[in-house]
Amino acid sequence: MSSKNKSNLNTPEEYANLGSIYAQEKKWDLAIENYRQAILLKPNFSWYYYNLAQALNQQENWNDAIKNYYRAIELNQNFYWSYYNLGNALSKSKKWEEAINAYKNAIKIDTNFPWCYYNLGNALIELKKWDEAIYNYLYVTQLQPDIPGIYSKLGDAIEEKYQSNLDAGIKDYGKAIPEYEQYSLDDISLQFLQQNPNLFVQVADGLAQANKINGAIIFYKIALELNQDDLNISEKLQQVLDKRNQLEREILELRKEIELNQNSTSYYNLGIALTRQQKWEEAVIAYRQGIEINPDLSWWFYYNIWEAFARENKLTEILTFFEIFQKANPDSFWSYLNVGEALTRLERFDEAIPYYQTACYQQTQKLYPRLVSQPWNLEQVQGPNFIIIGVHKGGTTSLYSYLTQHPQIIPPIKKEMDFWSWKFNESINWYLAHFPGIPEGKKLLTGEASPSYFDHPNTARRIYQFFPKIKLLVLLRNPVDRAISQYYQWLRLNWENRSLEEAIESDLEKLTKAPEKVNYWMKELNYLARGVYIEFFKEWMSLFPREQFLILKSEDFYENPEASMEKVLTFLDLPEYQLLDYKNYNSGNYSQIDPLMRRSLSNYFRIHNERLEEYLGMKFNWE
Repeated sequence: MSSKNKSNLNTPEEYANLGSIYAQEKKWDLAIENYRQAILLKPNFSWYYYNLAQALNQQENWNDAIKNYYRAIELNQNFYWSYYNLGNALSKSKKWEEAINAYKNAIKIDTNFPWCYYNLGNALIELKKWDEAIYNYLYVTQLQPDIPGIYSKLGDAIEEKYQSNLDAGIKDYGKAIPEYEQYSLDDISLQFLQQNPNLFVQVADGLAQANKINGAIIFYKIALELNQDDLNISEKLQQVLDKRNQLEREILELRKEIELNQNSTSYYNLGIALTRQQKWEEAVIAYRQGIEINPDLSWWFYYNIWEAFARENKLTEILTFFEIFQKANPDSFWSYLNVGEALTRLERFDEAIPYYQTACYQQTQKLYPRLVSQPWNLEQVQGPNFIIIGVHKGGTTSLYSYLTQHPQIIPPIKKEMDFWSWKFNESINWYLAHFPGIPEGKKLLTGEASPSYFDHPNTARRIYQFFPKIKLLVLLRNPVDRAISQYYQWLRLNWENRSLEEAIESDLEKLTKAPEKVNYWMKELNYLARGVYIEFFKEWMSLFPREQFLILKSEDFYENPEASMEKVLTFLDLPEYQLLDYKNYNSGNYSQIDPLMRRSLSNYFRIHNERLEEYLGMKFNWE
């Protein structure tokens, strides 16, 4: 804000109003500046502190946000949102006990806000307070049963508490709530559930749909005890029992396969099957055996392995294993990335940096020996000149491969870093360590391709904060084909075990049941929400000007990659470069889907595609 504009403001209300205008425009620095001015002039007004905390929240400045939420509460103890958002900021800072208290104070004021119970349950899970978490998740299913991810959370908590002892769960939930100290306990649910037995079926249905088999069995059995002649419940119970038996048969077959062929892939597949049964300890043993057979692989990529190690507190052990292997094999490229990933998962970011730098140096020295004369430091690393931000299964792997074959593009050590989405932390140096050091005066570019960025909340703002002039490339594929392709990719990776129909119909039901409540950024809607491109572009283009985007239609890119690459190189201000072969990377083969399902998906996306075409001024003509 100019000094002239400041001089025109005389009252705290004027500063606060201007702060709100800047907040609406997502100009958070200016909003924060004006809210602070308002507080200087009127230091005992709760609303100013709350608004300041909200703006700080947007910048992920959790500590300052927490201080201002506390001050807002000190001045006004009856405003629900101060407690709720304080709980969220404390959760981001992993201050779980304080977060729990904040959420409980919010619930004392408003007992019917489902997200507060949901987030409270999440905080309780972090402290392994399974009972309280389960009861809070159950209450969410009554207040708003379609909240994305609620049954997955509930099922995980039930699995953690009861492991395989389903009879104990049936005993606990088939009677009145046991007594324990909790706010408004009478409101929470199980006595109400007993008076409304259909809710047991609702909970069981949700758990079954989320593939939380043991939890579904518990609640179907309780429902059947209350409705012994209900054939529909009996049929549903038998279906989940059959599914559990199928998973157990799969585990048995994989163990037999390992007896015949002990390789890392067999153990990895066994680990996946065990995680589907929530047998985490056994899964970790299987993963570890696979890693020990062949440690010189890109294990850093398989997030499900790292989640299992984290759940069982085995990250330090696997780090030690990878460190020993790396020291014995200093020329192993993958070993540096595996150690770096283990340290990153342990949030030891500074320790991870030299491993990424070494891997990057090794790779660049091998590919461009004339460029590398001595190890570089972070001061020489400028970061990316461009980022391919999406979309999933849109052709990003092929585009990235073509680009990195250009003689003036030097790749980082990973195509997908996911730093600005899933792995964001306070260390920008962690990110920069993945990129090569490019000498001054060289007409060379570098960049990455992480399709997780396009539809991940906060990613656009995070990138803008550090690289406001960066060039962004987006490949948009017919959202119907994109969703189907993603499903089959996840099936190949063993990340999905539902049928195509189950997975797609589940997403479609959630998106169409109450469209006004849909949050397209929620990852629980994995397949379809990601294809509503217009919702994500609005966020990106509120920050970056249109000229910093190159938007390509995936179908055109696949059909004529040479012509598309001409556009890309022009956009990046690079000279033309022809490849001998434009191979289609990371493609999958699968049969055509049912025409009725395709028509249903096309009908769903039609209005969203029309909105996208109008917003971008481009025609896609998807059917």
